[in-house]
Amino acid sequence: MTASLRHVVIAYETEAAAQARLVAHGYSAEIAAEIAVYLAQSTDLPAFMSEIAEALAADGIGVEFVELDDLVQALQRPGFVPAESLLWNMTDGIRFYRGSTVPALARLFGVPRYGSSATAQHLCQDKFLSGSAAFAAGLPCLPTLLLEGAETLGRIGDWPETGPFFVKPNTLGAKIGIFADSRCATLDDSRALSARLWERYRDRAVVQPFVAGDDVRVSFMDTGGAFRDQLGIFRLAKDERSETGGAFMTMKDNETLSGAKDTSGTRGGFGATREAAFVPAMLDLRADSSAAAVVDAIGRAAISLYKLISLADCFSMDFRIDSRTGQPVCLEFEVCPAVTIYDFQSYLRGVHGLTLGAALTKSFRLAHRRAGGMGEA
Repeated sequence: MTASLRHVVIAYETEAAAQARLVAHGYSAEIAAEIAVYLAQSTDLPAFMSEIAEALAADGIGVEFVELDDLVQALQRPGFVPAESLLWNMTDGIRFYRGSTVPALARLFGVPRYGSSATAQHLCQDKFLSGSAAFAAGLPCLPTLLLEGAETLGRIGDWPETGPFFVKPNTLGAKIGIFADSRCATLDDSRALSARLWERYRDRAVVQPFVAGDDVRVSFMDTGGAFRDQLGIFRLAKDERSETGGAFMTMKDNETLSGAKDTSGTRGGFGATREAAFVPAMLDLRADSSAAAVVDAIGRAAISLYKLISLADCFSMDFRIDSRTGQPVCLEFEVCPAVTIYDFQSYLRGVHGLTLGAALTKSFRLAHRRAGGMGEA
């Protein structure tokens, strides 16, 4: 592709639009609000629009922010030049959310895209299917059951005979559907919790052995340079003020944090009136010499998953460090991480030394150059 990048379209789905659609499909207003809080990065987006626009303008690039339902019209308007444009969906999903339709639209309209392919976008929302792919590629993964209510639909790996186990929704993010009792003792308990998730959200459940340990978020935005050098590998510090005393994060913990600009800005509707449970602390493992072996293991696993799923431009991965073995296990990945919230902001400052606007300017340029490659055909 020889055209220069002159225009970026950032498409996003709002909480209000998602809530209205879910209610129309039979969800209660309360449950629809719980689910839509996943889109809180869109709620935070206005606080970053000026920063992003100014950084892009300084590099000769215009930008428009388009609500998802208005996107097709925006791409068809007179004067829109696909080859000189770049299209990015800030939110993903194909079931509860609709952002991952955007890469397919980009291909249909011939607009270069920012971010991973439609295949990766659709796959990431399904924890069981994405875990199956990671397991097949030899990544360190946990044995997993997929349940619909009490019925077992699928299995990955050798299932342990005894618990404790952990139960979470298969296609919901942002800790939605994870409660203090999501850790349970027996498989019968797991089936009961799965039935609750099915009744509450009409979502299947993923059941895995509970691993005591630390959560690690791996973040990536391509601004140029070697892949591993650009990885952010941060441990989420445990806080005894969490609902489980730091054992794991729950929806109650996360509802006031997901979507909060560095924990002090706007918040999604479901957590807007709630006091933040605690201010999360992200600890850079790459700066900790005692964590060198863990960092190396996570880096190798991240490369494997990056190649397997054909991830691109901007994404994140979640790992759990087993407190008994000290080894990381891969939990899931995200193709549209919430770049407005505390964890990604910490990554951009700590690894790239850049603001979100400055990082996106570099990353958009690289993505636009990639669009002419044979792999994008």
